[in-house]
Amino acid sequence: MSASPNENVIQTIDVTPTTDRPPKSNSGPSSSGLALNKGNFSAFLAPLTQDSFKKVVTDVEEKLKVMNQTLGMLDSLLESQGFDAILDEMLRSITLKTGELLNADRTTIWLLDDEKHELFTIDARDERGNAIEIRVPIKVGIVGEAAREKKIINIPYDFYDDPRSAAAQALDKKNHYRTYTMLTMPLLNEETEELVAVVQLVNKLKFNVSPHAPLEEKIDIPGFTQEDEKVFIDFAPSIRLILESSKSFYRATQKQRAAAALMSAVNSLSKASLDLEDTLKRVMDEAKALMNADRSTLWLIDEEKDQLWTKVQLADGTPKELRIPRTAGFAGMVAQSGEPLLIPFDAYDDPRSQTARQTDKETGYRTCSLLCMPVFNADKKLIGVTQLVNKTKPGEHPPYDPKNYPHAPEQWKASFTRTDQEFMEAFNIQAGIALQNAKLFATVKQQEQRQKDILRSLTNGVISTDKSGHIIAANDSAMQLLGISTNPEGLCLRDMVHLKTGNFAEWFDAALHPKEDKDRQQYYPNQELCLSENGIAQSINLTINSMADVADPTQVNGALVVMEDISDEMQVKNLMYKYMTPEVAEALLASGDTGLGGKRKEVSVLFSDIRSYTTLTEKLKAEEVVTLLNAYFEEMVDAVFNYGGTLDKYIGDALMAVFGSPAPLEDHAWCAMQAAISMRQRLAAFNAGRQKEGKIPIQIGMGIHSDEVVSGNIGSSKRMELTSIGDGVNLASRLEGTSKQYGVDIVISEQTYHGYQDRVVVRELDFITVKGKTQPVTIYELVAIKEGDLAREITPDELKAIDLYHQGRESYLMPAKHKLSQQELIKLLEKLEGLSDEQVAHLSYNEDELLATMVQKLHLEELIELLGENTLKRLLETENLQEVTLSQLEQELPTKIGELTPRERKKLLVAKLKQFAGAKATQQMLEEEAGELSTARIKKLIDLCKPVFVKKAKAAFKQAKTQFDEVLKIQPKNKAAQLHVQRCQLFLQTPPGEDWDGVWKLTDK
Repeated sequence: MSASPNENVIQTIDVTPTTDRPPKSNSGPSSSGLALNKGNFSAFLAPLTQDSFKKVVTDVEEKLKVMNQTLGMLDSLLESQGFDAILDEMLRSITLKTGELLNADRTTIWLLDDEKHELFTIDARDERGNAIEIRVPIKVGIVGEAAREKKIINIPYDFYDDPRSAAAQALDKKNHYRTYTMLTMPLLNEETEELVAVVQLVNKLKFNVSPHAPLEEKIDIPGFTQEDEKVFIDFAPSIRLILESSKSFYRATQKQRAAAALMSAVNSLSKASLDLEDTLKRVMDEAKALMNADRSTLWLIDEEKDQLWTKVQLADGTPKELRIPRTAGFAGMVAQSGEPLLIPFDAYDDPRSQTARQTDKETGYRTCSLLCMPVFNADKKLIGVTQLVNKTKPGEHPPYDPKNYPHAPEQWKASFTRTDQEFMEAFNIQAGIALQNAKLFATVKQQEQRQKDILRSLTNGVISTDKSGHIIAANDSAMQLLGISTNPEGLCLRDMVHLKTGNFAEWFDAALHPKEDKDRQQYYPNQELCLSENGIAQSINLTINSMADVADPTQVNGALVVMEDISDEMQVKNLMYKYMTPEVAEALLASGDTGLGGKRKEVSVLFSDIRSYTTLTEKLKAEEVVTLLNAYFEEMVDAVFNYGGTLDKYIGDALMAVFGSPAPLEDHAWCAMQAAISMRQRLAAFNAGRQKEGKIPIQIGMGIHSDEVVSGNIGSSKRMELTSIGDGVNLASRLEGTSKQYGVDIVISEQTYHGYQDRVVVRELDFITVKGKTQPVTIYELVAIKEGDLAREITPDELKAIDLYHQGRESYLMPAKHKLSQQELIKLLEKLEGLSDEQVAHLSYNEDELLATMVQKLHLEELIELLGENTLKRLLETENLQEVTLSQLEQELPTKIGELTPRERKKLLVAKLKQFAGAKATQQMLEEEAGELSTARIKKLIDLCKPVFVKKAKAAFKQAKTQFDEVLKIQPKNKAAQLHVQRCQLFLQTPPGEDWDGVWKLTDK
C-alpha cells in the first residue's frame, strides 16, 4: 500500500510495480489461480483487466469465504514472520492493482482498528525490513471523513481549491509533490455496514502518456469519474473480503509476536544471575525492549528509609545509585496505591505531570507517555515499580534532539495500551520473582560478608569451634598469631595452641564440658603463646567462652577463643593509630622506615584554629578548657582520618593535618577539601550540642594549600616526630590566618583548587601576598562540595552574592589586567604628534623620581633583562649580583638613577610606558612606536597616559564598589565584600600607579 500524501500525520510511500512480472496471458487466469504453486499474488493480479478482474473475483468470492475460515484454523500453526511476508505481498498487490485499474498515480489502503479508533497501513518497513504500522486517528483528514461518514469523497481538479486541502498542501510542499485530484472510498461490510477499510487514490492519469513525462502533463483534468467509482464498487466486495481476512490475520500475528517477545523476556529473566545489580539492569532492559519504550526504570522500595531507589549507568559505564522519596512522581503514586498508572500521549496534558515537566525542562528531555506498573513478590508484597517512558513508534527515526524541547518528536506521539499493560503485568510477575531471589541472595551474602568483616576487623584473634573442639572459623588475626597461612577449618584447636606456662588443653576442655559457671567464661591475662618449641613467645590475653546450643541453652555447642595481642608491635600500632589512619600506620610499620630525615612529597596541608580562643578560655576553668579541647579534637581528627589524612600535630588550640604523607594519597587535595567540609559540618553539630547545654559555641578557621614539602621522621635519636616542613606548610598556616580577615571558615589556595573546579563551589576571595612571602597567590573560599555525602544545595541568594562578588573582582582588577586599550593609546599617539616641542618639553612629573620609584619595585631578574648584568654591577658596585640583598636593591639602586646613560634611561622610560598597557600585543605596539620617538616625546607620552589611566581606574573602582555594595545588600555581614568596599574607597581617593598588579599585601599572620 502507498500512504497518501494528503494526510498531515504520515509520510507518503510510493509503491512501484515489480519489474520481474511474467508476461500477460491472452487467455486470462481462471478462478483457481489463487491456488497457484508458483509465482505470487502480485504476479496473479498483474495481467487482469477491469472485465477479467470482475469475473475472477466473482468466481472466487465464495471460495475466499471458505479460505477465511480455513486460515483462521491455521493461525496458531503459522510462523508470524512468514505470514507477515504473505500478508504484505497481498496488501501491496491489491493496492497496486487498484491504482492500476483506476489509473491513479498513488494509492493507499487504510485498514480500520476498531479498538483504537484508528486507521492504519503496514506498508512501511523497519530497519530489519519487517512491515511496520503507520497509524492516524479516525478523526484526521479526508480519509477520516470518508471513514466516519462512510461516503465516497471525489475531489476534482483542482484539489487545492477545496478548503479541506490545507494540510495536504503543506505536506505536498514538504515532499515536493502536487495533488490535483483525489478519490477516497470506504469499504463496508455487506452484512453489518461496518467500515472495513478506506481506499484513497490520488491524481487520475491520462491513458497512453509517457511515464517519464512531468506529473502535470500526465494529469487527467476531469479527474476520477463515476465510472471509476462504479468499477471500484464492482470489485469492492472481494477486496473487502481479502482485507477482512488479512486484518484478522494481522491482529493474530501481532499478538503472536507480542506473546513471543514476552516469552523471550521472561526466559531471559529466568536465566538471570542472583546478583541484584545484574537483575535490576536485566529487568529494565527487557521491559524496555518488550514494550518498545525509549526509557525504563525499575524503582525498588526501601522500607527502612521510606524511599524508592534504583541504579543507573553513567556515560562512563560506572553505576550510580539514585534515591527519591517514596511518594515522589508517578512512580510514587504507584508505590502508594499498588495500582497501575497509564498516561497516554500527551502526558503534559495530565494535571499530575508538573514534576515531570519541571524535570524535563532542566534536562531537555520530553516525556510524552508513561506506563507505571507495580511489582509484587511471591508473597504479594509490593517491592518495586517499573516505569516505562515514551512509547516509540516502530521504524527508523532520528535521535531526539533536546534543542527541540518542548515539542514532542513524531516517534513519541504514541501511547501505551491496555494490551501493553496486560503484558507488563505478566512480565512483572516474573520480574518480582527474579528480584526477590536476588534480594534474598544479596541479604545472605551481606550477612555472610558482615560476619567475615567483623572477624577480619578485629585486632584480636578469634576462633570458634564445634563441641568436639574442631575449628569452624578463624579470623586473620588468629591465623597470624598461630603462625599459619592456610585455612585451619576442621583442625583440632587444642593441638594448635601452646602456652609457655598455662595449660590451654585443660582450660579448653573445661569450656567444652563445663561443670561450673566459671568454666563457661574463662580469662587468662598475660599469657605467652609459643609458635614452636624454640619460637619467640607472643604476649596475649586469653579468653575462652562456652557457646550454648540454640535449642537447649544448658548444653554446649562449641567454644569461642579470643587472643588479644599485647606485644610491643601492637602497642606501637595503637600509639600510631592515634595520629594516622590504620592503613598509613600499617604501611609505615611494613616499610621499616624509621630513620632520621625526610623526603620531598606532593601533599595538601590543612591548618585549623579556634577563633578568639584566648577570650574563650578566660571565661572557662582549666578543667573545662581541657574537656572542650578533647571533645573538639575528637570530632575534628575523625574527619581528618575519614579522608586519609595524617594528624601532624596539635599546636595549642590549632590542628595541623597532612594529606599524602607519610603514605602517598591519590587526590590528596580533594581529600583535604572533603575533610574541611566534614569538619565544618561536625562543628555545627558540636555547637548545637553545646548550646543545648547552655555552653558557648566556638568558631574555627581553616586553610589548605597543596605543594611539595619535606615530610618524614624529623628530630633526634631521642625524640622524633612525624611531620612536614617547608614553604607549603607555612603558606597553609598563613591561609588559615587570612580566613579571619575575610570572614570565612575555609580558605584554599589556587594550587588546591586547580583540577577540582567541577567538584566544588568556591568564591575567589583575593590575589594576595602573605607575611614573609613575595610570590602572590590567588585564594578562594571553599563554599561547598557538589558531589558525595557532603554535598549541599547552594541557595539562589548565595549564588547571586557569589556572582556579584566575582563581577566586583573583575571590575576591581581592571586597572591591573586591562589598563589602556590599543585604541586609547593610538589616540594619545595622535595627540602627541600634534604637540609642539615647547608643549612636549612641559612635564607634570619629575623624571628621576619616576624612574627611581620604578626600579625600586622591579625584581632583580627584570632589572637584568632591562639594563643588563654589567650595568647593574656598575651601579651597585659589586661583582656578584647574587650577593645583593633585596633591601640593598630597594635602597641603593634608586639613588643611582643619575648615573644611567641616556640609552639606559630611554630603556627604562619605554618599560614605564609599557606599564600602561595590559595586553602583550598592545605592549609590543608601544615598544615599536617608542622606537620611532625621541626620548622627550616618550616622556611626554607617559605624561599624557597618566590622567587617562587614572580616570579609567577610578571608573573601574567606582563600578566595583557598586557591585560589592550589592553583595552586602544580600549578605550584610560579608566581610570580604566589606574589605573590598574599603579598598575601592581608598583607590577612588588615591588611585594605584600604572604598575599596580592587583596584589594586596597582607602584613598580619
